Amino acid sequence: LHSFINFEKDLTSHHCYWIIMGLIGFIFELVVLVCLAAGIASNAAVVGRCDMLNLDNGSLGPWRADINGSGCVVWNKADESTDWILNMARVCSMMGLILGCILTFFAFFKQCLCPLPCGQIIMDISGVALQISLALVWPMIRSQVCATFGCSWGNGATALLLAQIFFFAASIFSRCMREPRYKRRKERKNERKEEQANKEKEAVEEPVEGAVEEGNATKPATVY
Repeated sequence: LHSFINFEKDLTSHHCYWIIMGLIGFIFELVVLVCLAAGIASNAAVVGRCDMLNLDNGSLGPWRADINGSGCVVWNKADESTDWILNMARVCSMMGLILGCILTFFAFFKQCLCPLPCGQIIMDISGVALQISLALVWPMIRSQVCATFGCSWGNGATALLLAQIFFFAASIFSRCMREPRYKRRKERKNERKEEQANKEKEAVEEPVEGAVEEGNATKPATVY
């Protein structure tokens, strides 16, 4: 009886441990997915806004500009074809958005649906390339436009910083997530099979033990 009680306590503590770890993993999973969504939104703001840099006569972003009150419109790449820093920021901001979408796609499929070929490798490469791409947007403040008109950081720079923070947090916390759904489903299926096998085993052993006890009880005592 004492050993049975200890077994029950060990089993209860084991289940409590896995419940707590599953809850922590779920929290990290939620944090990762929220950070990925927020990172994409912030990166899209970097591409779509025209106030990455505030100029003396307007504002400028990687793709859009507002010069002399003309409104936030797409600026002509040919106008700054000789300014390689602006062209680099333009390309890298869009590349960061594409890589962020790739990272989110593979992370969502891996955690919620099914694994994809080379998924973890692609996620690692996308995460590193994403940070490099977004980092190469910052040199915009050293472009020829800023040297001519003078520049200061605008709201688009805040969005760029948030995008880097969100994607970096998602890359870090992705290692702390719980097991993917397909693995958890497989484990639960195996546990149910094991429980069913144990029940069938107990059902077979109980009649045998009862028959042995009944035989011992009916066996005549030896008289000395």
